[in-house]
Amino acid sequence: MLKNLFGPFVLLAVAAAMPLPEAGTLPPNAAPFETVRGLALSVAAREYPGAQLGTVVPYVDENGATDAYMFHFRTDGKAFPSYDQVAGDVLAERGALTMNTDLTRWTSRYSHVLVSARRDRTPVVCFGYGTSSYYALGRVALALAQQLLGFDARLTRAYFVTPCTYLEFTNGSGQSVVFPEHFERAWSSRQEFVNYVTRARSEMARAYPVDQAATAVHHNHEWDKALAGSGGNFSDVFVPNADRAPFYDWSYGCTPTSGAMVMGYIDRTLEYGRLVDWFYQRRDNVEGENDWQIPNVQRECALDMGTDTSYGGTSIYAISAGLEQVGYDNDYTFTVTNEMGASWNDWAWATITSEIDAGHAMVWSACWEQHSLACYGYRTDSEYVYVHNTWWQPAEWWSHSGPDWAHVAAVTPDGCDVHKIELTYPLGDTFYNANGRGEVLYVGDTVHVTWNNFGHPGTRVRVELSTFGGREWQEIADSVPDNGSYAWYVDPSIEACDSVRLRLEQYDNSTYTAGDGSFGNFRLRREPMPPPQIAPPNGLPVMNPPVVLTVDSVQARCDSIEFKAMSGTDTVWRQLGTSPRCPLPDTLFRYNHTYKWMVRGLNRFGWGSWGSVWSFRVMFGGVAEENRGPQAASRFSVPGLVSLAAGEVRLTLPRTSAGERLTVFDALGNVVRGFQVPETGELTWDMRDATGRKVSAGLYFVRDGGAARQVRKLVLVD
Repeated sequence: MLKNLFGPFVLLAVAAAMPLPEAGTLPPNAAPFETVRGLALSVAAREYPGAQLGTVVPYVDENGATDAYMFHFRTDGKAFPSYDQVAGDVLAERGALTMNTDLTRWTSRYSHVLVSARRDRTPVVCFGYGTSSYYALGRVALALAQQLLGFDARLTRAYFVTPCTYLEFTNGSGQSVVFPEHFERAWSSRQEFVNYVTRARSEMARAYPVDQAATAVHHNHEWDKALAGSGGNFSDVFVPNADRAPFYDWSYGCTPTSGAMVMGYIDRTLEYGRLVDWFYQRRDNVEGENDWQIPNVQRECALDMGTDTSYGGTSIYAISAGLEQVGYDNDYTFTVTNEMGASWNDWAWATITSEIDAGHAMVWSACWEQHSLACYGYRTDSEYVYVHNTWWQPAEWWSHSGPDWAHVAAVTPDGCDVHKIELTYPLGDTFYNANGRGEVLYVGDTVHVTWNNFGHPGTRVRVELSTFGGREWQEIADSVPDNGSYAWYVDPSIEACDSVRLRLEQYDNSTYTAGDGSFGNFRLRREPMPPPQIAPPNGLPVMNPPVVLTVDSVQARCDSIEFKAMSGTDTVWRQLGTSPRCPLPDTLFRYNHTYKWMVRGLNRFGWGSWGSVWSFRVMFGGVAEENRGPQAASRFSVPGLVSLAAGEVRLTLPRTSAGERLTVFDALGNVVRGFQVPETGELTWDMRDATGRKVSAGLYFVRDGGAARQVRKLVLVD
């Protein structure tokens, strides 16, 4: 029966590098797939005009019944690409996020819409830019599954237990493993996972009974509204300065992470400068990765909420009290709502809207498993909340209602202090959960540390240094005037390393008023970094001599520069001196040959490491080129500029050239087409390559096979 329901996207499984999971059995109160698909397409047309539908992933519940469908879209109007292309793009886009990315305006090449397969569930569960864990985590999960089950492990199910997704893999012997999205735990069989879900649902139902009939009626009405197209009339409401709301990496658990994002918003946008005092790196043994930019308040949230950091779980009862305690720990007075929501109070919608209207960010939790998100806005009249997630979708719109309960913990801050401080240099690596792209500073230099006190200076500032990624600190200056700048002499005794951060503490006499620190690591060096290479551009051809290797002399930061040019593994030229330019003699080169080069610098501490290997291809030398003399000029003729619309290029050679080869190369030196010169000496090229495909506009070279081996340039234009 479900085969027809699921049919419209069975073919997509064939094209995907990662096979689609099982479709599942027919659920209770099933919505026809064409209805579900139509709803997803209407949401995409409204939110992402011109988006192209891609893979549709079926989600099942713990019993194997289809629960929802995750629709993926390409938002730029292009065809949806291969699995590997999407997965790579998602990683690259996430890596391009920075500490200052405005997620309310952030876009992606991809988007997703999650639609329920049941009429007694909310119709559109969530939507946003980015993709689901099928693309973002599928490869990682498969690798883990193959370690546990063998190389025949394959994706068999994607479970959706509102609001969490789990991936199941099974080998040829029927052994299975199930992973959540953060890999904080694993179930070694399907039955073990089903037992876990059943037990958790039962415990939640005992603590918070749900009126299933009223819930089903509510969601059935929402389906009617959605299918009638009422979602097109909406208004988005955000807390003030939502563009500055932070997005932190998952660490300790989803609730402490969401709590830290709320506290970070209050610290950034209001006068509460003691909430986020510094950032540090830590090893996250739950996810098995390094977390490079964790605010100190994230750990405070985990402690004050009693989070079980072995897997990231936090009791629903501890969220509000924990947030209040975080405020108290930092000498503030916070009032936090503690409201449960279900069908009887429209999932606390009135509280959500009134708190956002009042400018209060909140931790919004969707139960049963109690996944928490940082909420900064809402949408009417379709009733969605705008959240910063702790999963692979940085920001999403989520339906405020679900199959059971929700929890709202909105923070009303009090006890602010006008004093505030924000470090502006050095910030370290500001890209999302990244390391290695921060500033490069040198021992023995004087670095101008800068900050903003927002017009309310303290009486002094203390400056502290960490060479352990923010785990340990040492004072480098006290009683610094709070004027926004400090000249820090980097003593040569300080260890050169890649995990360096600064921390500022602002005081009003003896009272600590505010703090801030480098977001990520910056690097301290003794020997110089390789001077940045400029020209010739890496991987591109050089059409004319001379070849001059060039580096950025401003950023070189060294006393001497050594250039090295290579052909294959042989060094063909070296230059040592102070010049940022290294001219290479033309006699080194052969036509259509690739050369490599690299560079390093020297300062008072010694030679630095060699930089990246750059390459260029020589498209001159070793041949008689045009304008090299009367004999060469009369050999054969090529029109210099030809329109593609002409459909052909006429080449003229002397009759004595009959039988010789004439070859067309593209700008990179690749052979496009070869010809044998006819007895007439006249040749017509139909602008097609050797496979019969039309060539594109660009620069080409035509070379004859005579003793002089002449080369002529040809430009094809649109």
